[in-house]
Amino acid sequence: MIDHLPTPRSQPSERETTGSPAQRGRMPMWHSIRMELEHEIRSGLIGPGSRLPSEHDLAQRWSVNRHTVRAAFASLAAHGLVVARRGAGVFVAERPAEYPITRDSKWSEIEERFAAAASGHLVASHRRTAQGRVAELLGLEPGHDLIVVESVRSATPRIVGYGYHSFDAARFAGIDETFARTRSFTTAIAAHGVPRFFRTSTWIDCRMPRDVEATALDIGNDTPVMIMSYVDADPDGRPILFGIAVLPPGSLTLRIDT
Repeated sequence: MIDHLPTPRSQPSERETTGSPAQRGRMPMWHSIRMELEHEIRSGLIGPGSRLPSEHDLAQRWSVNRHTVRAAFASLAAHGLVVARRGAGVFVAERPAEYPITRDSKWSEIEERFAAAASGHLVASHRRTAQGRVAELLGLEPGHDLIVVESVRSATPRIVGYGYHSFDAARFAGIDETFARTRSFTTAIAAHGVPRFFRTSTWIDCRMPRDVEATALDIGNDTPVMIMSYVDADPDGRPILFGIAVLPPGSLTLRIDT
């Protein structure tokens, strides 16, 4: 829990800027400080559990007031990178759980790792026609009917994702209702005749969240999210779904072994 820190939007009243011409007039100083500290944390220069320098020390280091440093700390906390302990200081949070990207990658593996029950919640489902890249990835003719299922899934209060799953509407008719009942895509897909399936491709990107995503993930609309797009196929290699997972910062670390 963060004690006595402003929200990231609570910026210093004066616009303090760095001395760099490239930064002057473009970025608030609290944001520059936050980015420098985030770099040190994410690169491992400051490890989990380590205490960050005090507000006083950082204010002297960057020649700013302590409120500016406090705003930087608040932004780091909002992204799950630090925690404040009353009377002790601000500490680097534990590293997020790793999610290995393998042929067998499934959200149910994360739930099992944390002894969590199937957690899927159906947000919405709708029909659309397969076009462009999605049609190509699913091996369908353009104009083929798809059913798109939007959901929220969580393994812990911190590990949560907003998802989009596109299926061949003829092959997986009613899968939205099956998912709503079972709360698990692995179980729902098995109920529709595919008890085993495998990851064939994964793409990783980032963007700003849609309003519905930000609300579901309990983050601000100005907080970047990680996007993991993927294709799963049955044992015969036939694509069964195109998925998009929207993950808030600090929830999971994706690991790709080569």
